[in-house]
Amino acid sequence: MKPNLRKVKRQVILHQDGTPYVPQYPGGINTLKCTGCGECAEICPQGCIEIQEVDGRNVAVLTKLELCIGDGFCKIVCPEDAFL
Repeated sequence: MKPNLRKVKRQVILHQDGTPYVPQYPGGINTLKCTGCGECAEICPQGCIEIQEVDGRNVAVLTKLELCIGDGFCKIVCPEDAFL
């Protein structure tokens, strides 16, 4: 049995404290701030981020943004605040 898609689209996901969950999709990565530490790539449950060489530096690159679930872990763990 398929779920009613109209009903599913209107559902709000809540945190344990009852506040609405707002997805934290990354808007990109500031490669000038990124040091290529790999914390974001390691924690991403979907494998959306890879460390690649860009302009002679190892930096984080969003390679599979279509798989991103918006959990925001990448933004949380980034020590350089490089995620937009």
